[in-house]
Amino acid sequence: MGSDSSRFKVLGDYLRSRRNRLQPEQAGLSGSYNQRRTPGLRREEVALLAGVSATYYTWLEQGREVTASRDIMENIGRALQLTPDENKHLMELWNPSEPEQVSSINTVLNPQWQDIIR
Repeated sequence: MGSDSSRFKVLGDYLRSRRNRLQPEQAGLSGSYNQRRTPGLRREEVALLAGVSATYYTWLEQGREVTASRDIMENIGRALQLTPDENKHLMELWNPSEPEQVSSINTVLNPQWQDIIR
């Protein structure tokens, strides 16, 4: 259970670091409410953008052992505007045993393009 606790803590630290670097204007939040005491978005703002409760997001960031679905983690990744590499890292932190989802590559060439290539 100790390794799970440390995994959740690392996940929380990662979420916090990504939240701190994102400014409200970058996330499409205009009219920043009052003066900010910390850099980046507030937890409540990330939760709003991700479609989860502020309490739930706070628990994730605090490293509590809460069960999050892939959809929730993907929504949080979008809210934090993660790059593909950062998002992959987030998914590995979230569930290291889940197999990586690889999108299939279409290898069939569109007949309209065959004439162009020849």
